[in-house]
Amino acid sequence: MILGASAFVLGDALGCTLTMGYRTNSRPPLIGKAPDNGGLYFDLYSEAVNRIVCQIKIVRKPKKRLLHLLETGEVDFYPGFNFTDERANYVFYIVNGLPGGDVGLSRVDIPDISHLSQLTGKKLIVPLGSPDWNAASYGMSVLKVSEMSVSRAIKMIQLKRADFFIYNRSSIEYALVNAQPGLKVHYDCCGGVKPLYLGFSRSSKHFSEVLNELYDSDMPNSPDNFSTKLTEDSKAYEFANALKDMAEEGFTLNLYESYY
Repeated sequence: MILGASAFVLGDALGCTLTMGYRTNSRPPLIGKAPDNGGLYFDLYSEAVNRIVCQIKIVRKPKKRLLHLLETGEVDFYPGFNFTDERANYVFYIVNGLPGGDVGLSRVDIPDISHLSQLTGKKLIVPLGSPDWNAASYGMSVLKVSEMSVSRAIKMIQLKRADFFIYNRSSIEYALVNAQPGLKVHYDCCGGVKPLYLGFSRSSKHFSEVLNELYDSDMPNSPDNFSTKLTEDSKAYEFANALKDMAEEGFTLNLYESYY
């Protein structure tokens, strides 16, 4: 389902406002092209913000501009953010509850794949400039394609010009909604389901942090191993807990499945 979305939605008018930033182009079904904010992100985050008695404001700007606004705290969070050490200097990573990770796509005649070694002799499609998953070590050939999209990969697999494609789970599932039958998703081949994160500005007035006593400095930094943690009196902490509750209640998965 896609709800209409204005700049401000839901929440107690006397409460706080959390500002979500996203680039101006569309990424269905997550969000429409500016100024249309409707989609999965709107439904998910407006529910979480409403639960902590706040309201949501959505700002659409070019990505580079939004990163600056996250650094300064003028934007509170970005709805889907991959972890890097550089970004972690100015954002804190919070699990958003949506299923993530990469999956494989093939024709239905290929048996269930749990490891890439089972694809010996098959042809893997790889977007030009992307990693090739060490395909050669598993006995696969690689077809590198420029301007690759999920829809193009589907067509090439259907025409038997290639056998396998590895990509973001949600993008593949959404593309398959209107695809012809005869295709198969392999969920266990490529790292399994992984959490997705939002990036919350560490300069936001709604954010505060303290040292994390469980941090292991001998391990690489990650969303699960970070030098600080949220303070329990911050709106960012309440926001994270609301998203956690929604996932545990099944709200988030039900919402996801209504789109995919």
